Amino acid sequence: MKALHQVADFLGAKRRGDVLQLLGSPDLAWQRSDALGRTTSGRMWQLAKSDMHRQPAMRQLSVLVASVVYDEVTAALPATLPPPEDLVPQVFPVRMDGNPDEPPTQMPHRDGEGGPSPIVTTLYYAQVENAVGGALVLHDDSGTVRARIQPASDKLVVIGGRQVHSVEPLTAGRRTTIVTNFYRAG
Repeated sequence: MKALHQVADFLGAKRRGDVLQLLGSPDLAWQRSDALGRTTSGRMWQLAKSDMHRQPAMRQLSVLVASVVYDEVTAALPATLPPPEDLVPQVFPVRMDGNPDEPPTQMPHRDGEGGPSPIVTTLYYAQVENAVGGALVLHDDSGTVRARIQPASDKLVVIGGRQVHSVEPLTAGRRTTIVTNFYRAG
């Protein structure tokens, strides 16, 4: 099992700078993911409340990332996604701060578990600094590791929406990812 598609230097310096500026907005409040009940442990952070997605910075980030990612997926993998009007994108940033004593990690899971599955899941690595660990791991349905994908700044990874995946412990550095799940509308 491999990623469906990968792109290095995805957004380029200007748009990536815009994304990083939006992620640093004081409008966005971050909270530890494990405190939010996510499939994580350690120093991993997500937006604190669902209403954070209505903040201007997050709305701008969602529009920017979802539209560019949609264009890339439909160009590289034709017929994978329906027209935009038939989709509901879910965009959320995840920040991991490496620590040898309490390394952030994400357990094997499928996005949308317990509800509808996304058609496609994408991971955009907005910022990767001095990372030790933190690889994206793809598993088959039995849990066997099939691929490890190293994070790199400005890299996009596209996987199937039902793909079981995890993140290895990050013992040093920082890794900020923007996940986009494309769900079928209705």
